[in-house]
Amino acid sequence: ALGSYLTPEFSNRAAHAVASGWRISGVFNGASGQWLNVTTGQDNSGNGLNNQRPNKVSDDVYGAKTIAAFLNKAAFAQPAPGTFGNLEINSIKGPARWTVDGTLSKTIRLANTQTIELRLESINVLNHPNWGNPAVNLNLGTFGRITTLQTGATPRIFQFGLKYGF
Repeated sequence: ALGSYLTPEFSNRAAHAVASGWRISGVFNGASGQWLNVTTGQDNSGNGLNNQRPNKVSDDVYGAKTIAAFLNKAAFAQPAPGTFGNLEINSIKGPARWTVDGTLSKTIRLANTQTIELRLESINVLNHPNWGNPAVNLNLGTFGRITTLQTGATPRIFQFGLKYGF
């Protein structure tokens, strides 16, 4: 959570009407990336099963961590025919996801028991894209690239609310 801030009470009548009593709230929501398995995309060992693990030939497995180059293809190699690769299962972490949600609200007292609440809410207020996982099949031309958004990724959404209390 980011927290909440309440604007101060101003003594000037005009400033009080316009700027006093606004509440600004925010929430940070984030998660680390999913564990991924890089695969060869072919049957190197000859056991009849595709998508075996490749050899890890460099510790620099990540590329620039951009959508065009999240993984470094040069860090992996096809194993020799009749052998299995040495890359550990679930040893690569996909991209993390995060969003910031925010609310701006103000309660206006009309009478002793009557109020109006004005509310503006935003989901993913920064409109930050949360990318999907990169292609992990070493045989694909798109290996290491991210071509999708994460499942459930939310674009920026605004909604306005008005509540009358009596």
